[in-house]
Amino acid sequence: MDKEIKTYRQKHQKCKWCKYYKYESPSTKIIGLECPDYEMCILKDKILHFTNKRNMCLYYELKEENNE
Repeated sequence: MDKEIKTYRQKHQKCKWCKYYKYESPSTKIIGLECPDYEMCILKDKILHFTNKRNMCLYYELKEENNE
């Protein structure tokens, strides 16, 4: 991961960059079932709401991407 990207993401914490964030799409797992997609924190085992707001979570850890 680029050093500038890493620095920015550590200062501007958002759930989508956290290693505990997971996007669930249950309707793709079960054919014929219409379920809404949702975002989840696997650490807290909670569905996330308002993930675009500044994250104030004490457990935020940056997800390391291996795109180098």
